[in-house]
This record gives sequence, C-alpha cells and structure tokens, in this order.
Amino acid sequence: MKTAFSLGLLLAFLPLGARAQTGKYTSAGDCDGLPRIEVSTPRGVCVGVVADGFRFPRTVTSLADGSLIVVDMGGWVPKRGSLWRLSPDPATHTYVKRKVLERLDRPHGAAVGPDGLLYIGELSRVFRFNPDAADPAATVETVIADLPTEGRHPLTALVFDKQGYLYVNRGSASDNCETTKAYRPTNGRICPEAEGHSARGVIRRYALTGPNRTATRWSNYAVGLRNSMALAIHPDSGLFVQGENSRDSISRKDRSLDDRTLPHEELNIITPWQDYGWPYCYDDNKASPEFKGFDCSRMRKPALLLPAHVAPLGMAYYSGGMFPDWYKGKLLMTWHGYRDFGQKLVAIPTDAVGRPVGEPLEIINGWYRKGAQPMGAPVGVSVGKDGSLFLAEDKNGTVLRVFFDPSKGNGIPTPGLSVNPGKDPDLEARCQELATRDDSFSRIQRDIIDPLCTSCHGAAGGNAGNLRLARCDDIGNAQRLLAPRPGRSPFVVPKSLKSEFYLRLEGTTPGLPPMPAGGLSPEQLEEVAGWINEGAPVPVSRAPGTDTPVATDGTP
Repeated sequence: MKTAFSLGLLLAFLPLGARAQTGKYTSAGDCDGLPRIEVSTPRGVCVGVVADGFRFPRTVTSLADGSLIVVDMGGWVPKRGSLWRLSPDPATHTYVKRKVLERLDRPHGAAVGPDGLLYIGELSRVFRFNPDAADPAATVETVIADLPTEGRHPLTALVFDKQGYLYVNRGSASDNCETTKAYRPTNGRICPEAEGHSARGVIRRYALTGPNRTATRWSNYAVGLRNSMALAIHPDSGLFVQGENSRDSISRKDRSLDDRTLPHEELNIITPWQDYGWPYCYDDNKASPEFKGFDCSRMRKPALLLPAHVAPLGMAYYSGGMFPDWYKGKLLMTWHGYRDFGQKLVAIPTDAVGRPVGEPLEIINGWYRKGAQPMGAPVGVSVGKDGSLFLAEDKNGTVLRVFFDPSKGNGIPTPGLSVNPGKDPDLEARCQELATRDDSFSRIQRDIIDPLCTSCHGAAGGNAGNLRLARCDDIGNAQRLLAPRPGRSPFVVPKSLKSEFYLRLEGTTPGLPPMPAGGLSPEQLEEVAGWINEGAPVPVSRAPGTDTPVATDGTP
C-alpha cells in the first residue's frame, strides 16, 4: 500500500490567503513545502503536516536514510496497532506513506538497537525487525515476552544506552496505590505493587545476551517512577533522563492540596538502583497524603519540577545541524497534557553532559483549539537526518515536521510559559468547586471528560454527536447524559452497561470507533462502569449561593 501525501504541491497552486484542508488541520500557507499549521513558534520556525490519517500515532523514529517509522497504536483496542514508513520525495517535498506491519497489540515505544534493527514495545512484549527487508514481517523476532499488562499504565516505552542495555518502562497499575482489582490493597505504609522484583512503577534493564540475543531476566534499574513514558540518553555523556507522569487527584486524600497545580511532573536523572519516591512521596520529597509521616529523605529528588499534568511523553537531545547553535544539546520534550500548560514542545537548557540548568522554553505553544484549528497533543519527538524535528501527534492522527528558516528569524524561544487562554470567572469558579468534590462522577469529570472530551463536545466545539460536555460542569454533564432523548434512550441508563455512552467509550458500538480518539485506558473505563453501576448519581453542589441545579438521585 503506497500513497503520496501531496498537499504540499496543492499549496503551490492556491491563491494567496487561500486555505487548504489537511486532515483535521486547516493550512493557510506552507512550511518548507508542507502544509503549515497555525501554532505559535519562535520567528523562523514553522510546523508542517508530513502525513495524516493515522488512528493514534504515538512515536516517530528517524532512520539513517531520512525516512521515518511511525508507531500507530490504533487506540486502546487490542490488535489494531500498525507501523508505517514515511519516505521523503525531495522532488515534490512530500512523503510516501507505506504500511510495514499491522495487527499489533497497542504498540508505543520504538528505538534503533545497536544492531541497526528497530525495536518496538507492544503491550506485553518487545520485538525487533528489519525495516529495510523486502518483507519486514518475516523478520519479526520477540526479544522480551510476558510483560505485565494490567492496570492504568501498561504501555511500553524503551531506550538503549551506549553499552547496548535495553531499558523498558513498566508503569504503575494504579494512580497512587489506591485499591483496585488489579492487586492487593495497601496496609497504610507499604504499597505491594511498588515492592519486590516484579514491582510496577519501575524502569527495567535487560541485557540482550541470551539465545538469539533475547532476554528473559531483568533488574529493576530504578524504582518509584509512576510512569516513565519519556526516556532519553545523552548521545555523548550517556546521561539517562526520565520524564515522570506524576499522580492525579491528590486532593482526594487532602482537600488542602490543589489538584490543578499539584503534584508537579518531574524531570529525573536516572541513577542505578535508586528509589524516586512513588507512591510514597511527591515533588521535592514530600510525603503523599496517603502515606503521611513517611520518611522521604532517602528518596532521589527530581532534577527539575515541571508544571502539573503536562504529561511528558517524548524526549530527545538535539544534535542536528538545522536549528541555531542555541539548540545544541538542549533537551526537547513534548507536553501532551490537555490542562493549562499542556499541548507544547519545549526545550530545556542543559549543561555539557545533559543535566538541566534552566526552565523550559516553548518551541511550540498555542496548540489549543481556536476557530477551525483543532487542539493538538504531541507524543513522540525525533531529530531527523537533516536536523529538522518530527512529532507524532495523536489527537488529530498526524505526523508533523518542525522546520527552521534563518531568513525569517533567529528561531530562539522567549522565556516564560504561556497558559491556554479562554479563562472566564464562571468557569474558574466551577473548576474550583469541582476540585473539592470526590464523588464518582466528579472524578470522571476531572480524569476523563475534561482532558479528553470537552475539546470536541464543549459548546465552542460544536457539541459533537449532539452531546454537550462542558468543562468542569460535572452536575450539568451528568444531567445531560441522563436526560431523555426523543425516540431514543438516554446516553446513560442507570445500572446498564449497555448504555450508548459506555459502549462508545468501550469501543464496541458496531461501525463506530471508540471515543475519545484512541479510547480509554482499562482503568478509566472501569471508573465509568462503577458510576453507572452505582445508579449514575448526579453530583451535589455545595457552593453557597449557586444557581446550579442540584440533584441527588440520578434524575436530571
């Protein structure tokens, strides 16, 4: 299957000011021959669409010949993942898109091994293959099997060091060791899933020294890391860094803590055999509210605290030649999160060995929804052979290229982090009240609806599917889901997992993809099922003087 992405050519024939549609993005110009998207960048830097039409692209890996391997996870449904090769055509400034592998089980991570083969992290295994073979599928070999897959963070990120060791993320099965069906409850001091050889929330190290260079044994190289989706190793010094996706809902156990601003995400320098604190500690070694009094002094502190909930999912040190010297050695990081400081590509200043020495600066911001432009959510980042940057962006199913033209500016970002606009007092008051509630639907509002649904179903988004889901409006959203519809059942029928809302989230509605894009994690889906099985109660407002309708029995 070969298709040429040719909107770059189309732009050459458009009159000045005309707008071309490229997937979900609308382009009004070009970026080195590719359709340019409207985001904020330093002067001289632009972002163009390399290819679209992916289901849920998560990582992009640059190969030596200038082509790209794209890992398309396909969503949270098993066996829908695929791998694609994008090969540049210099004559047309386009890329040829070809499927390489299919029917993969929720693949995510990718890394080129010391043998030149490509290593891919599926949900339960790591395999390698030769992307240059006439039949790449015939070269697939399992390298690591039987990875644990249960719980909240089952995806596999990976990276090689200079000695050829392979490091694999095993994210936590829980948020912060709360009781779930996946493992035993805690005893108030010790979290079973964070302890022992088979612990979760760790980075495992594998030596590929077994038969046929496979691995059956591992060591827990670093522990106390809730979810290490962003991993990078400095190309010269070998310094190992990790971007920590910190816990959610910290206010559940301590209402004096603000879930909007705490805990911070972290940038950690990984030192062998160290404990980085999860789930007992957060930020600069503060005891988590579930483990008050815990001695965090022996835990490894973060090298840099990042804004809360930005969700760092990709990292790479810049060593290319396209961008100005200012970029040399900087640590590039994608912020996937949908909250105030998310949807960004940032550069973190570093010293000669790669340690952070300054605050993040924004290479791409303004990726929030505005007009016809959709919100973007970058995941993987890779430095191309020509020194440009490539991003996998899963919300709109695209691969993007970040290009620098010195004739249009110096390309250097300005200090300071921008906050997504659109704040209004009513919304802020609603969000503050939501942060104080801990009922089942309010948690769904915070953890699922706000970050994943409101950009399409919010009032400004056109109420996709004729369902309005407003930001921080847990009471109104629960009522709308339970409201009668002419000629149809409500979106949610209490105590029925045959409800349309649940089936769409589960991805089992015939002929329709799971919603939101990419689907929900198993843990999130279980949270929705719990609310429906409780009878779908509507949250109760406790705000004095509010005119928000109040309901307590699940009736809108």
